Amino acid sequence: MFSKYSLIFCSTILSVGVVSPGPSLSSGQKETVSKVVSTNVADAERTLIGSVLLDPSANAKTYKVKIKESEQVKHEIRLPAGEPFRFDSIAPGLYDLVVEANGHSTFVASGFVRIGNQAVTRITIQMKKALTLFLKGDATKTIICSACHKKIYMELLRGEGSDFHTSMWPGPDGSLIDFPEDLSHEFYPDSSPVHLAYVSPITVAAIARQPENKRDACRRCHAPTQILQGGDRPARPELREKNRMDGVSCASCHLDRDGNVHGKYDVSSPHPTVQDPLFTPARSAEICAVCHQADEMAPEHQTFLEWKTDFATQDDRTCRDCHMPQDVRLLSEIFPDRPKRAIGKHLFLGGHSVSMLRKAATLSVEQDASDPQVIHVGITNDGTGHSLPTGYGPRAILLHVTIVGPEAKVLTDSTEEAPVAIYTVDPGISPEADIHPAIRAKVTEKIRLKLGDQPGDYRVDARLFYDLDRLDDYNDARLPLIASVEVRLKLGD
Repeated sequence: MFSKYSLIFCSTILSVGVVSPGPSLSSGQKETVSKVVSTNVADAERTLIGSVLLDPSANAKTYKVKIKESEQVKHEIRLPAGEPFRFDSIAPGLYDLVVEANGHSTFVASGFVRIGNQAVTRITIQMKKALTLFLKGDATKTIICSACHKKIYMELLRGEGSDFHTSMWPGPDGSLIDFPEDLSHEFYPDSSPVHLAYVSPITVAAIARQPENKRDACRRCHAPTQILQGGDRPARPELREKNRMDGVSCASCHLDRDGNVHGKYDVSSPHPTVQDPLFTPARSAEICAVCHQADEMAPEHQTFLEWKTDFATQDDRTCRDCHMPQDVRLLSEIFPDRPKRAIGKHLFLGGHSVSMLRKAATLSVEQDASDPQVIHVGITNDGTGHSLPTGYGPRAILLHVTIVGPEAKVLTDSTEEAPVAIYTVDPGISPEADIHPAIRAKVTEKIRLKLGDQPGDYRVDARLFYDLDRLDDYNDARLPLIASVEVRLKLGD
């Protein structure tokens, strides 16, 4: 299995020296076997000594060597670049050799090391920096990455916040995946865009209302160019020219202009890799900010600033803790001998996700101590790291309240009228009267309502709904429920 990928991906020049005074070599053998010097011994223990010559341009400080047999690692060592490796006590046999060095191709060869009668076997491997596999840059198709990162690819396809939700899409093995209607177990009805948000029936109406020069404000973050443009800060993306139907692709966030793949860990792979501080917990929010923070084209987007101002001062969690929860697993399924690492699930949980919405807020109902006829319905934003709602201007939460008085008389039923209150990213975007700005993180907003005048028992039922787009009634008949509370109160004589 490994040799197939080394043939496809690796750029490695190899010379092998096996030390042994045996018979003369054929001309074909001399191309790969440099010289032979050996001592035959009866002892079963053998020694393997080798040198790994790393391309200086890759700037690798260490390298790792593994000796494997039947997919099991028998010997392993990590050394500073330039130092030879040595394995003692190796039984005679045929072994696979794995050599890893950051920024280099990972050399994996099946049956490469043959330990025979000689006491010492010497090998030399010259490793070149891995060839750039992603010459198309931001147009690189996401399906290419699925060859090695199968689980991450499937998470992206099925993710609540990704741009792939409906119709057919190729799986890691090349077969087409059909996304049936039963995805509604996680997506609330009608919430899933079709491939890209800019062709979705939910958002296309909002985009149509924008001035002509603003329309790419949406598309450039849903089909973005690379954000890694050099320097130590990510760059704000533009609308890419090609492969727009992949939406937010792997290349958008992980690929730099030179074809290197950036990530959290120092890893070796068949392609050039860079351990980048931007992908650490301390700085990962900067990656999110390039699309989730205001600019002149999308002034209502303030999510990053909301997190930094209202949440980060009280809580050390960042964007990825909630939207990309960590899972300890393999980074690539085709290299099962590598250590498992904490990797963020590429689901991008958010406003399309039922499970996330149900954690966003809590409701409360309290009777005013000084005036029992007055109640206060409170909405607490205790489940998000930013304002609720956030991001796209027309997003809103809607508060509905039903009050039933003595003799089961319905005094208020906002499900048949306008909501009691609307909280939205951009209050100026809707003509309704009871509209308020989004609720900031860790804050409780209260609405004052009155019970009836008649003494007796009252039932108050409050419900909070989420609307992805107040400008479009596409899914208004089936808005997802965020929170609900029912209380019984008594009004005396």
